[in-house]
Amino acid sequence: MEAKSLRMITYLSPNVPVEVFETIMQYLEEKLEREAYLIYESRWSGPPRSRTDPFTKDEADVGFICSPSFLRLQDRKNKYIEHIPVAPVFVHPKGENRPVYFSDVIIHSDNKSSIKEFHDLKGRRLGYSDSESLSGNFIVLSQLKKMGTNTSFFASTFCSGSHLNSIRMVLDRVVDVAAIDSNCLRAFLKKNPELRSSIHILTTWGPMSVYPMVVNARLPEELKSRIAEVMLTMHEDPRWQPKLQELDIIKFVPIDTSLYNFERELLKDVEKLSIDTPYY
Repeated sequence: MEAKSLRMITYLSPNVPVEVFETIMQYLEEKLEREAYLIYESRWSGPPRSRTDPFTKDEADVGFICSPSFLRLQDRKNKYIEHIPVAPVFVHPKGENRPVYFSDVIIHSDNKSSIKEFHDLKGRRLGYSDSESLSGNFIVLSQLKKMGTNTSFFASTFCSGSHLNSIRMVLDRVVDVAAIDSNCLRAFLKKNPELRSSIHILTTWGPMSVYPMVVNARLPEELKSRIAEVMLTMHEDPRWQPKLQELDIIKFVPIDTSLYNFERELLKDVEKLSIDTPYY
């Protein structure tokens, strides 16, 4: 008899280390007794607007996507994608054991003396990960709007393609500033401790609700419930808790879609704004 499978996809790597999703895949494979597979899509932080998503096409069972993409699919009444009501709690000094993350605004440490606050970045160069990123794009637009300005505040903006690329652009002085997913920055500095002194966090924005975990609506209800159930007890398993600790995940906690109301309001507030620098 052919073993049942579990097709998983992540849009969040390389910004979030792929080991996070590989660990979840291996855990679900063990607990659900299904052969799990992980698709690694690094070009976008969620299903692109120009393509049919893999849940509608019935090509994926479980997915990890950014909240703007999730909310867009929800608003389009996509009947093939459902939210799993659990989320990870990542380690962060401001996290307070909540399923949140932050946007760390970074500059090169050499610029600390001339750039003391965000207003000092006027006329500087901004790097951003991609146009669908909440922590790299939309929250920047929101902050600029609060200041009564737009991206003309910057001399230029550059799309790097990922938070990791944005970090490198700051380190290489290609741009002066970038807003980085706090989980990405923490993992980068953990892997590259020698670069810690070269990066200065100017300010931190947030919290924002952590990335949604979604399922194909066609899955049996019993399986959907089981996925949520086993994720909530992962930190209690003596074999898997050390693996979570290595990934700076404290545990998974129950949530509902109302957690993303802040993100929905933020996206609506900046829907007419663009990260691209206007030229006159």
